[in-house]
Amino acid sequence: MSGGFPLALLTRKNEYINSLRQLKRFSYTKNASVFGKISAFVYIASMKIHDQHEITFEPKEKVISTTSSKANEMIVLFDSGDVIRFDIQGGERQHLFSVKSSIGYSDGGFDLDAETKIYTLDEIVVVVNDYKRHGFIHYPENYEILRIRRGEYHADISRFPISLFKDEKDIPHIIYGVDWNHLQIMNLDSRQILTAAKSLIEEGAEERCIEFYKTHKEGNKLAWPSSYDYFYGELKLSPDQKHFLSAGWEWGSCDLHNIYNIEKFRVNPRIVDIGIGRWEHENRGSCWVDEETVVVPYSPHFEGDTDTDKDTPQEIHFYRLSEGKTELEKKVQVPGLDLMNAEVSFSKSLNAFVFIWQVGVAVVSLKGVLIYQNMILETKSFYPDDNLLLTWEDNRINIYQIRK
Repeated sequence: MSGGFPLALLTRKNEYINSLRQLKRFSYTKNASVFGKISAFVYIASMKIHDQHEITFEPKEKVISTTSSKANEMIVLFDSGDVIRFDIQGGERQHLFSVKSSIGYSDGGFDLDAETKIYTLDEIVVVVNDYKRHGFIHYPENYEILRIRRGEYHADISRFPISLFKDEKDIPHIIYGVDWNHLQIMNLDSRQILTAAKSLIEEGAEERCIEFYKTHKEGNKLAWPSSYDYFYGELKLSPDQKHFLSAGWEWGSCDLHNIYNIEKFRVNPRIVDIGIGRWEHENRGSCWVDEETVVVPYSPHFEGDTDTDKDTPQEIHFYRLSEGKTELEKKVQVPGLDLMNAEVSFSKSLNAFVFIWQVGVAVVSLKGVLIYQNMILETKSFYPDDNLLLTWEDNRINIYQIRK
Protein backbone atom coordinates (compact mmCIF):
# COMPACT_ATOMS: atom_id res chain seq x y z
CA MET A 1 0.00 0.00 0.00
CA SER A 2 1.28 3.47 -0.82
CA GLY A 3 0.13 7.04 -0.38
CA GLY A 4 -2.58 8.22 2.01
CA PHE A 5 -5.52 10.54 2.40
CA PRO A 6 -6.56 13.02 1.07
CA LEU A 7 -7.76 10.76 -1.73
CA ALA A 8 -7.23 11.44 -5.41
CA LEU A 9 -9.77 12.90 -7.77
CA LEU A 10 -10.33 11.59 -11.24
CA THR A 11 -6.82 10.61 -12.34
CA ARG A 12 -6.07 7.27 -13.93
CA LYS A 13 -2.35 6.74 -13.39
CA ASN A 14 0.41 8.42 -11.44
CA GLU A 15 1.89 9.84 -14.62
CA TYR A 16 -1.22 11.96 -15.20
CA ILE A 17 -1.09 13.75 -11.86
CA ASN A 18 1.45 16.43 -12.77
CA SER A 19 -0.21 17.16 -16.09
CA LEU A 20 -3.62 17.43 -14.43
CA ARG A 21 -2.30 19.96 -11.94
CA GLN A 22 -1.27 22.14 -14.87
CA LEU A 23 -4.75 22.16 -16.42
CA LYS A 24 -6.31 25.59 -16.76
CA ARG A 25 -9.82 26.13 -15.51
CA PHE A 26 -12.49 26.46 -18.17
CA SER A 27 -15.85 28.20 -18.18
CA TYR A 28 -18.64 26.04 -19.49
CA THR A 29 -19.40 26.18 -23.21
CA LYS A 30 -21.52 23.87 -25.35
CA ASN A 31 -18.49 22.70 -27.29
CA ALA A 32 -16.49 21.97 -24.17
CA SER A 33 -18.86 19.21 -23.20
CA VAL A 34 -18.43 17.19 -26.38
CA PHE A 35 -16.19 14.19 -25.75
CA GLY A 36 -12.95 14.29 -27.67
CA LYS A 37 -13.51 17.62 -29.44
CA ILE A 38 -11.84 19.89 -26.90
CA SER A 39 -10.02 17.89 -24.26
CA ALA A 40 -10.20 14.73 -22.20
CA PHE A 41 -10.65 16.99 -19.17
CA VAL A 42 -13.08 19.82 -18.44
CA TYR A 43 -13.63 21.35 -15.02
CA ILE A 44 -14.53 24.59 -13.32
CA ALA A 45 -13.26 26.30 -10.20
CA SER A 46 -15.52 24.39 -7.82
CA MET A 47 -13.68 21.08 -8.48
CA LYS A 48 -10.16 20.23 -7.32
CA ILE A 49 -7.72 17.41 -7.98
CA HIS A 50 -5.91 15.52 -5.21
CA ASP A 51 -3.18 12.90 -5.02
CA GLN A 52 -3.94 9.27 -5.85
CA HIS A 53 -4.44 6.63 -3.16
CA GLU A 54 -3.41 3.15 -4.27
CA ILE A 55 -3.73 -0.24 -2.55
CA THR A 56 -1.45 -3.00 -3.80
CA PHE A 57 -1.80 -6.62 -2.69
CA GLU A 58 0.52 -9.56 -3.27
CA PRO A 59 1.22 -10.22 -6.99
CA LYS A 60 -0.67 -13.54 -6.90
CA GLU A 61 -3.82 -11.90 -5.47
CA LYS A 62 -6.07 -10.78 -8.32
CA VAL A 63 -8.95 -8.50 -7.32
CA ILE A 64 -12.28 -9.68 -8.77
CA SER A 65 -14.50 -7.07 -7.09
CA THR A 66 -14.37 -4.57 -4.26
CA THR A 67 -16.50 -2.00 -2.49
CA SER A 68 -16.12 0.76 0.07
CA SER A 69 -17.92 -0.49 3.19
CA LYS A 70 -17.18 2.43 5.52
CA ALA A 71 -14.56 5.15 5.99
CA ASN A 72 -11.07 3.70 5.41
CA GLU A 73 -12.41 0.17 4.92
CA MET A 74 -12.80 -2.03 1.85
CA ILE A 75 -14.41 -5.41 1.19
CA VAL A 76 -12.39 -7.31 -1.42
CA LEU A 77 -13.06 -10.52 -3.38
CA PHE A 78 -9.95 -12.25 -4.80
CA ASP A 79 -9.72 -14.82 -7.59
CA SER A 80 -8.91 -17.38 -4.88
CA GLY A 81 -12.54 -17.02 -3.78
CA ASP A 82 -11.56 -15.37 -0.48
CA VAL A 83 -13.52 -12.33 0.71
CA ILE A 84 -11.66 -10.04 3.12
CA ARG A 85 -12.23 -6.87 5.09
CA PHE A 86 -9.27 -4.51 4.55
CA ASP A 87 -8.29 -1.51 6.66
CA ILE A 88 -6.88 1.16 4.33
CA GLN A 89 -5.01 3.15 6.98
CA GLY A 90 -3.38 0.31 8.87
CA GLY A 91 -3.20 -2.31 6.13
CA GLU A 92 -4.74 -5.03 8.31
CA ARG A 93 -6.97 -7.64 6.71
CA GLN A 94 -9.64 -9.97 8.11
CA HIS A 95 -10.75 -13.08 6.27
CA LEU A 96 -14.55 -13.26 6.14
CA PHE A 97 -15.52 -16.26 3.99
CA SER A 98 -14.93 -17.99 0.66
CA VAL A 99 -17.28 -18.11 -2.34
CA LYS A 100 -15.80 -21.47 -3.33
CA SER A 101 -17.98 -24.40 -2.34
CA SER A 102 -17.95 -28.18 -2.41
CA ILE A 103 -21.66 -28.14 -3.25
CA GLY A 104 -22.24 -29.03 -6.89
CA TYR A 105 -24.68 -27.09 -9.09
CA SER A 106 -25.80 -27.92 -12.63
CA ASP A 107 -24.84 -24.42 -13.77
CA GLY A 108 -21.48 -24.52 -11.98
CA GLY A 109 -22.52 -22.32 -9.06
CA PHE A 110 -20.83 -19.02 -8.25
CA ASP A 111 -18.58 -17.92 -11.12
CA LEU A 112 -15.38 -16.06 -10.23
CA ASP A 113 -14.89 -15.14 -13.89
CA ALA A 114 -18.29 -13.41 -14.13
CA GLU A 115 -19.15 -9.80 -13.31
CA THR A 116 -19.62 -9.59 -9.54
CA LYS A 117 -20.94 -6.95 -7.17
CA ILE A 118 -20.52 -6.52 -3.42
CA TYR A 119 -23.14 -4.87 -1.18
CA THR A 120 -22.69 -3.91 2.48
CA LEU A 121 -24.77 -2.75 5.44
CA ASP A 122 -22.74 -2.16 8.60
CA GLU A 123 -20.89 -5.50 9.05
CA ILE A 124 -23.13 -7.44 6.65
CA VAL A 125 -21.61 -8.36 3.27
CA VAL A 126 -23.49 -9.65 0.22
CA VAL A 127 -21.62 -10.95 -2.85
CA VAL A 128 -23.51 -11.88 -6.04
CA ASN A 129 -22.80 -12.60 -9.70
CA ASP A 130 -24.49 -9.67 -11.41
CA TYR A 131 -25.74 -11.58 -14.46
CA LYS A 132 -25.84 -15.11 -13.15
CA ARG A 133 -27.71 -16.92 -10.40
CA HIS A 134 -25.66 -17.29 -7.23
CA GLY A 135 -24.70 -15.21 -4.23
CA PHE A 136 -23.74 -15.22 -0.54
CA ILE A 137 -24.73 -13.28 2.57
CA HIS A 138 -22.17 -12.94 5.38
CA TYR A 139 -23.44 -11.71 8.76
CA PRO A 140 -20.71 -11.76 11.45
CA GLU A 141 -21.69 -13.36 14.78
CA ASN A 142 -24.87 -14.73 13.15
CA TYR A 143 -23.72 -16.85 10.21
CA GLU A 144 -20.63 -17.10 8.04
CA ILE A 145 -22.54 -17.64 4.82
CA LEU A 146 -26.15 -17.83 3.76
CA ARG A 147 -26.55 -18.85 0.11
CA ILE A 148 -29.04 -17.13 -2.17
CA ARG A 149 -29.97 -18.25 -5.67
CA ARG A 150 -32.38 -17.06 -8.37
CA GLY A 151 -33.98 -18.68 -11.40
CA GLU A 152 -32.13 -18.90 -14.70
CA TYR A 153 -34.75 -17.30 -16.99
CA HIS A 154 -32.85 -14.46 -18.71
CA ALA A 155 -30.59 -13.99 -15.69
CA ASP A 156 -27.79 -13.34 -18.19
CA ILE A 157 -29.36 -9.98 -19.17
CA SER A 158 -31.04 -9.02 -15.89
CA ARG A 159 -28.91 -7.73 -13.01
CA PHE A 160 -29.33 -9.67 -9.76
CA PRO A 161 -31.77 -7.51 -7.73
CA ILE A 162 -30.29 -6.78 -4.29
CA SER A 163 -30.97 -4.06 -1.72
CA LEU A 164 -30.16 -3.86 1.99
CA PHE A 165 -32.04 -1.74 4.53
CA LYS A 166 -32.97 -1.42 8.20
CA ASP A 167 -36.53 -1.19 9.44
CA GLU A 168 -37.84 1.19 12.10
CA LYS A 169 -36.52 -1.17 14.81
CA ASP A 170 -33.02 -1.06 13.29
CA ILE A 171 -33.29 -4.70 12.14
CA PRO A 172 -31.39 -5.41 8.90
CA HIS A 173 -33.31 -6.78 5.91
CA ILE A 174 -32.52 -7.75 2.34
CA ILE A 175 -34.67 -7.43 -0.77
CA TYR A 176 -33.45 -9.98 -3.31
CA GLY A 177 -34.53 -11.74 -6.48
CA VAL A 178 -35.49 -15.41 -6.49
CA ASP A 179 -36.73 -15.35 -10.08
CA TRP A 180 -37.12 -12.93 -12.97
CA ASN A 181 -40.48 -11.59 -11.71
CA HIS A 182 -40.20 -12.51 -8.04
CA LEU A 183 -38.62 -10.63 -5.13
CA GLN A 184 -38.49 -11.64 -1.47
CA ILE A 185 -37.82 -9.63 1.68
CA MET A 186 -35.84 -11.42 4.39
CA ASN A 187 -35.22 -10.46 8.00
CA LEU A 188 -31.47 -11.01 8.24
CA ASP A 189 -31.48 -11.43 12.02
CA SER A 190 -33.97 -14.30 12.02
CA ARG A 191 -33.47 -15.40 8.36
CA GLN A 192 -37.27 -15.41 8.02
CA ILE A 193 -38.68 -14.62 4.59
CA LEU A 194 -41.37 -12.06 5.32
CA THR A 195 -42.99 -12.20 1.88
CA ALA A 196 -43.31 -15.99 1.62
CA ALA A 197 -47.11 -15.78 1.19
CA LYS A 198 -46.98 -12.99 -1.38
CA SER A 199 -48.76 -13.69 -4.65
CA LEU A 200 -47.24 -13.05 -8.08
CA ILE A 201 -50.52 -11.44 -9.15
CA GLU A 202 -50.95 -7.67 -9.27
CA GLU A 203 -53.53 -5.87 -7.19
CA GLY A 204 -56.68 -5.28 -9.26
CA ALA A 205 -55.68 -7.82 -11.92
CA GLU A 206 -59.09 -9.52 -12.00
CA GLU A 207 -60.94 -6.25 -12.53
CA ARG A 208 -58.63 -5.28 -15.40
CA CYS A 209 -59.13 -8.69 -17.05
CA ILE A 210 -62.90 -8.40 -16.83
CA GLU A 211 -62.83 -4.97 -18.45
CA PHE A 212 -60.43 -6.20 -21.14
CA TYR A 213 -62.61 -9.14 -22.18
CA LYS A 214 -65.65 -6.90 -22.52
CA THR A 215 -64.14 -5.50 -25.72
CA HIS A 216 -61.62 -8.17 -26.81
CA LYS A 217 -61.73 -11.77 -27.92
CA GLU A 218 -58.87 -14.23 -27.87
CA GLY A 219 -58.50 -17.41 -29.88
CA ASN A 220 -55.97 -18.96 -27.52
CA LYS A 221 -57.77 -19.31 -24.21
CA LEU A 222 -55.55 -18.71 -21.18
CA ALA A 223 -56.16 -18.77 -17.46
CA TRP A 224 -56.44 -15.34 -15.91
CA PRO A 225 -55.21 -13.28 -14.21
CA SER A 226 -51.64 -13.94 -15.33
CA SER A 227 -48.51 -13.70 -13.20
CA TYR A 228 -46.57 -10.48 -12.85
CA ASP A 229 -44.96 -9.81 -16.24
CA TYR A 230 -41.87 -7.83 -15.26
CA PHE A 231 -38.13 -8.47 -15.11
CA TYR A 232 -36.76 -6.84 -11.97
CA GLY A 233 -33.41 -5.11 -12.41
CA GLU A 234 -30.96 -3.17 -10.27
CA LEU A 235 -32.59 -1.97 -7.06
CA LYS A 236 -32.00 1.39 -5.39
CA LEU A 237 -33.41 2.54 -2.05
CA SER A 238 -34.98 5.96 -1.59
CA PRO A 239 -33.09 8.22 0.86
CA ASP A 240 -35.81 7.72 3.51
CA GLN A 241 -35.71 3.92 2.93
CA LYS A 242 -39.47 3.78 2.36
CA HIS A 243 -39.40 2.87 -1.34
CA PHE A 244 -37.17 0.97 -3.72
CA LEU A 245 -36.63 1.61 -7.41
CA SER A 246 -36.21 -1.18 -9.96
CA ALA A 247 -34.42 -0.50 -13.26
CA GLY A 248 -35.99 -3.46 -15.03
CA TRP A 249 -37.63 -4.34 -18.31
CA GLU A 250 -40.53 -6.16 -19.90
CA TRP A 251 -41.14 -8.03 -23.12
CA GLY A 252 -41.54 -5.83 -26.13
CA SER A 253 -38.82 -5.35 -25.25
CA CYS A 254 -38.44 -2.08 -23.38
CA ASP A 255 -36.85 -0.48 -20.35
CA LEU A 256 -39.45 -0.27 -17.59
CA HIS A 257 -38.60 1.39 -14.29
CA ASN A 258 -40.95 0.96 -11.32
CA ILE A 259 -41.14 2.13 -7.71
CA TYR A 260 -42.41 -0.03 -4.83
CA ASN A 261 -43.39 0.96 -1.30
CA ILE A 262 -41.41 -1.37 0.98
CA GLU A 263 -44.02 -1.74 3.71
CA LYS A 264 -46.84 -2.33 1.22
CA PHE A 265 -44.68 -4.82 -0.64
CA ARG A 266 -44.12 -6.69 2.63
CA VAL A 267 -47.73 -6.83 3.90
CA ASN A 268 -49.89 -6.68 0.76
CA PRO A 269 -50.56 -10.18 -0.66
CA ARG A 270 -50.67 -8.65 -4.15
CA ILE A 271 -48.06 -6.67 -6.10
CA VAL A 272 -48.53 -2.90 -6.36
CA ASP A 273 -46.05 -1.07 -8.57
CA ILE A 274 -45.76 2.63 -9.30
CA GLY A 275 -44.74 2.96 -12.92
CA ILE A 276 -42.31 5.65 -14.04
CA GLY A 277 -42.19 4.98 -17.77
CA ARG A 278 -41.45 2.70 -20.71
CA TRP A 279 -38.70 3.46 -23.21
CA GLU A 280 -36.57 1.76 -25.85
CA HIS A 281 -34.63 -1.17 -24.39
CA GLU A 282 -31.25 0.44 -23.69
CA ASN A 283 -30.62 -0.84 -20.13
CA ARG A 284 -30.48 2.76 -18.95
CA GLY A 285 -29.75 3.69 -15.37
CA SER A 286 -31.81 5.75 -12.94
CA CYS A 287 -31.40 7.14 -9.43
CA TRP A 288 -33.08 8.95 -6.57
CA VAL A 289 -32.45 12.67 -6.02
CA ASP A 290 -34.52 12.79 -2.84
CA GLU A 291 -37.31 10.69 -1.35
CA GLU A 292 -39.80 12.15 -3.86
CA THR A 293 -37.72 12.51 -7.02
CA VAL A 294 -36.28 9.98 -9.48
CA VAL A 295 -34.27 10.83 -12.59
CA VAL A 296 -34.02 8.74 -15.75
CA PRO A 297 -31.76 9.44 -18.77
CA TYR A 298 -33.61 9.91 -22.05
CA SER A 299 -32.53 10.08 -25.69
CA PRO A 300 -34.99 11.90 -28.00
CA HIS A 301 -33.29 10.27 -31.00
CA PHE A 302 -33.45 6.72 -29.63
CA GLU A 303 -37.11 7.22 -28.74
CA GLY A 304 -37.93 8.42 -32.27
CA ASP A 305 -39.02 11.92 -31.29
CA THR A 306 -39.73 14.16 -34.28
CA ASP A 307 -37.05 16.52 -35.62
CA THR A 308 -34.21 14.70 -33.86
CA ASP A 309 -31.01 13.00 -34.98
CA LYS A 310 -27.96 11.39 -33.38
CA ASP A 311 -26.58 14.82 -32.45
CA THR A 312 -29.70 15.87 -30.56
CA PRO A 313 -28.69 16.32 -26.89
CA GLN A 314 -29.76 13.60 -24.53
CA GLU A 315 -31.79 14.56 -21.48
CA ILE A 316 -32.35 13.93 -17.79
CA HIS A 317 -36.03 13.45 -16.96
CA PHE A 318 -37.18 14.29 -13.44
CA TYR A 319 -40.15 12.33 -12.05
CA ARG A 320 -42.04 13.36 -8.92
CA LEU A 321 -43.49 10.65 -6.66
CA SER A 322 -46.69 11.68 -4.89
CA GLU A 323 -49.66 9.75 -3.49
CA GLY A 324 -48.72 6.51 -5.19
CA LYS A 325 -48.19 8.02 -8.64
CA THR A 326 -45.33 9.54 -10.62
CA GLU A 327 -45.44 12.58 -12.85
CA LEU A 328 -42.84 13.90 -15.29
CA GLU A 329 -41.84 17.18 -13.68
CA LYS A 330 -39.18 18.52 -16.04
CA LYS A 331 -36.67 17.70 -18.75
CA VAL A 332 -33.07 18.95 -18.73
CA GLN A 333 -30.77 18.73 -21.77
CA VAL A 334 -27.16 17.60 -21.30
CA PRO A 335 -25.24 18.40 -24.52
CA GLY A 336 -22.46 16.08 -25.64
CA LEU A 337 -22.79 13.24 -23.13
CA ASP A 338 -23.89 9.67 -23.84
CA LEU A 339 -26.15 9.29 -20.82
CA MET A 340 -27.84 6.13 -22.05
CA ASN A 341 -24.74 3.97 -21.61
CA ALA A 342 -23.72 5.40 -18.24
CA GLU A 343 -24.46 4.55 -14.64
CA VAL A 344 -25.95 7.55 -12.86
CA SER A 345 -25.90 8.57 -9.19
CA PHE A 346 -26.82 11.73 -7.34
CA SER A 347 -24.37 13.25 -4.87
CA LYS A 348 -26.09 15.30 -2.19
CA SER A 349 -22.87 17.01 -1.08
CA LEU A 350 -21.96 18.00 -4.64
CA ASN A 351 -25.63 18.72 -5.48
CA ALA A 352 -24.93 17.15 -8.86
CA PHE A 353 -25.19 13.95 -10.87
CA VAL A 354 -22.19 11.70 -11.41
CA PHE A 355 -22.18 9.63 -14.61
CA ILE A 356 -19.63 6.85 -15.03
CA TRP A 357 -18.73 4.70 -18.02
CA GLN A 358 -16.23 1.85 -18.29
CA VAL A 359 -13.81 4.59 -19.28
CA GLY A 360 -14.80 8.07 -18.24
CA VAL A 361 -16.64 10.08 -15.60
CA ALA A 362 -18.65 13.29 -15.72
CA VAL A 363 -20.23 15.51 -13.08
CA VAL A 364 -23.37 17.34 -14.21
CA SER A 365 -25.38 19.98 -12.36
CA LEU A 366 -29.14 19.78 -11.78
CA LYS A 367 -29.51 22.22 -14.68
CA GLY A 368 -27.56 20.02 -17.09
CA VAL A 369 -24.30 21.99 -16.96
CA LEU A 370 -21.10 19.93 -17.28
CA ILE A 371 -19.02 20.60 -14.14
CA TYR A 372 -16.27 18.04 -14.61
CA GLN A 373 -15.28 15.52 -17.26
CA ASN A 374 -12.47 12.99 -17.46
CA MET A 375 -12.44 10.54 -20.37
CA ILE A 376 -9.26 8.69 -19.34
CA LEU A 377 -10.15 7.25 -15.95
CA GLU A 378 -11.29 3.63 -15.95
CA THR A 379 -14.08 3.65 -13.39
CA LYS A 380 -16.00 0.65 -12.08
CA SER A 381 -18.13 2.08 -9.28
CA PHE A 382 -19.14 5.31 -7.54
CA TYR A 383 -20.28 5.83 -3.94
CA PRO A 384 -22.24 9.08 -3.55
CA ASP A 385 -22.13 9.21 0.27
CA ASP A 386 -18.38 9.90 0.19
CA ASN A 387 -18.03 10.77 -3.52
CA LEU A 388 -15.60 7.89 -3.98
CA LEU A 389 -14.72 6.35 -7.33
CA LEU A 390 -13.13 2.91 -7.44
CA THR A 391 -11.26 1.02 -10.10
CA TRP A 392 -9.20 -2.17 -9.87
CA GLU A 393 -6.95 -4.27 -12.04
CA ASP A 394 -4.87 -7.35 -11.24
CA ASN A 395 -3.65 -6.92 -7.62
CA ARG A 396 -4.26 -3.16 -7.38
CA ILE A 397 -7.16 -0.98 -6.25
CA ASN A 398 -7.25 2.75 -6.93
CA ILE A 399 -9.52 5.07 -4.94
CA TYR A 400 -10.46 8.56 -6.07
CA GLN A 401 -12.61 11.24 -4.52
CA ILE A 402 -14.57 14.08 -6.09
CA ARG A 403 -14.31 17.27 -4.03
CA LYS A 404 -15.46 20.83 -4.41
